[in-house]
Amino acid sequence: MTTPLFMLRAVQMGVTVRDLDLMTIGLVLDMFTEAQNDGYKYPDMATQSDFDRF
Repeated sequence: MTTPLFMLRAVQMGVTVRDLDLMTIGLVLDMFTEAQNDGYKYPDMATQSDFDRF
């Protein structure tokens, strides 16, 4: 990942340059990954019986 792409991703999430002083690169990348996963619809949700069988 290039520096301009990293900065773009940070701006897309609303992270300011001042905020970046307090964050690691890994934290920003994790935040971006989780933001992309927010809209994912998981096909199956485990029920209590699933956990009991586990």
